[in-house]
Amino acid sequence: MTSHRTAPYRTPSSTAQGELTEKGSRFLAFLEPCADRPTAEKKIAGYRQRYADATHVCWAWRLISEPEPGEAASDAGEPSGTAGVPMLGALKSEELWNVLGVVVRWFGGTKLGRGGLARAYRGAMATAIENAEVVESLYRITAVVRAPMGRVGEVHRLLASMDISYGEQTTDGRVIGIEISLPARDSHLLEQKLMEATQGEGSLSFVEETAG
Repeated sequence: MTSHRTAPYRTPSSTAQGELTEKGSRFLAFLEPCADRPTAEKKIAGYRQRYADATHVCWAWRLISEPEPGEAASDAGEPSGTAGVPMLGALKSEELWNVLGVVVRWFGGTKLGRGGLARAYRGAMATAIENAEVVESLYRITAVVRAPMGRVGEVHRLLASMDISYGEQTTDGRVIGIEISLPARDSHLLEQKLMEATQGEGSLSFVEETAG
């Protein structure tokens, strides 16, 4: 069985907002839960449309569904490394996942310099994080339990005892396959109990890992 992430991850429960003004420039920050890249891209497009009068709409995300490192950021026309990267740093410092951060800037007429920009973008993002309700969620996995048909009763009783939901069941007449969903932290315990319940005839195969 593949090793999975078993510790809870931190994520905002809902959209939070923060604001910062620096030398006339206004920085309006948003932090919100986000499960995948298509959703993030749609949300970013929405912010660009909503704040079409803004000078820049910069963003950063950290998504469990993306290949490692699972994070990305955009300066959206600001000098390279002065907006998206500092925002991403704020998300990482709080160990947030499945999260999208957006900072909308209106230029106030005075240039801030690279250092000033970086501090402003990170500061605005940090303010939104401070205003957010952050919760802990569990990673979940989808897997398939396989066992001889004669062991179906034992498998069903085991799943019920661990309060594990299951869906599609397939069989070739000799072996049954049951698709299940459970917290990743319980996968090793299930694997152990499955071997005991089926006297070594059962197996557990990983399908995918998702956010809780």
